[in-house]
Amino acid sequence: MFPILPLLGAQAGLSLAFIGLILAGNRIGRVICNPIIGGLVDRYGGKRMMVLGLLGEAAVLALYWIAVQHTALVGILFLIGRLVYGPTSSMGFVGGQTLGLLAGGSSHRGAASGVVRLALGLSTPSGLVLGGIVAGLFGNAAAFAVATAAALIGAAVAWRTVPDLRAPAPVPAAGGNGTAPRGLRQVVASLSDRRIVGVATLNLLASFAVLGVLVATLVLLVDSRHMSMLGLPVEATSGLFLAFMLAFQALSSPLAGRLADRPHGRARTAIIGLWLMIPAFLGVALARTPAVLLASLALAGLGLGTLTLPLLALMGDLVPPSAQGSGVGTLQLFGDTGGTLGPILGTASLAAFGVAVPYLGTAALLACALPLAAWLVAAERRAAPAVGGALPAPSEGV
Repeated sequence: MFPILPLLGAQAGLSLAFIGLILAGNRIGRVICNPIIGGLVDRYGGKRMMVLGLLGEAAVLALYWIAVQHTALVGILFLIGRLVYGPTSSMGFVGGQTLGLLAGGSSHRGAASGVVRLALGLSTPSGLVLGGIVAGLFGNAAAFAVATAAALIGAAVAWRTVPDLRAPAPVPAAGGNGTAPRGLRQVVASLSDRRIVGVATLNLLASFAVLGVLVATLVLLVDSRHMSMLGLPVEATSGLFLAFMLAFQALSSPLAGRLADRPHGRARTAIIGLWLMIPAFLGVALARTPAVLLASLALAGLGLGTLTLPLLALMGDLVPPSAQGSGVGTLQLFGDTGGTLGPILGTASLAAFGVAVPYLGTAALLACALPLAAWLVAAERRAAPAVGGALPAPSEGV
């Protein structure tokens, strides 16, 4: 539904600034709620959060449908919907990825998480295509109605088929009250481990680069360099480019997960992804033809999947079983923060310094992160061998 919102907003006479606020509302809500959702996943289970998230998404989409019928309220209803969609989508992301970590265990954590990431990655381009087709053939209201029905069906299927995987309850420490830190307290406690800070920082940079700078500015690059695919206009050409990149990201996740499951393979696989992203951004900055841009975007998608999937598995290694949800929430918090800052800084630098500068600057920023990734590789090698070569997790109190 994402591409329909700005078009409807413009047709309703909303200002560009207000449309931008509407589009950012989802990520703002997720940044605020991710740690809380992570604690709820630990307490009540990923399955329940996934089902509640899908039901919440159905309610949001129904709100969009109402907005289409009453255009005088379209601005405020869209904004409320996007703000509510933040925590509901966080329930799905954090709950689903936590279930993947628990399903794989320490020896197959990367492979199981790769399957979840593959589904998440392929859903976005397929949803964009389906939403565009339904809206084009039957109208925007029909597209929102179909999306609402899909979310409700998804909630029913999830309730019947998704296993309710839970970590064993933590053993109370002597003199303790027997409760593990939850939500925000767990995030703060986890950040006392430098390895967790390193993993979260790399995830922030990956989201900042690709899901922030690149996604927000690609249409401006395509327009300024007069590129076109199949004779399509700028917006459609940019959409094809982005779908191409996201497909490569999704397809790389299962392979990255299997590589990450090798002994001491988490950080080694992640640094490969970081190395791939640096030339990708240099290629985007220098691209003057669709072929060069497509090749650079494919490399960016491969790099993003190869970097972020091992980071998810590594986070699963570094937090105790009863705090997997909080660990995923921490990772999602940093990723959404990077995805929020990326569009702001990317568009500002493009307007001030030219179309190539955001990508050259991002490539330099990613290169500066190589020492951090190398430190994680060294930390993984120094760690005592564990099942699957994973880093030993800190104690329940951390």
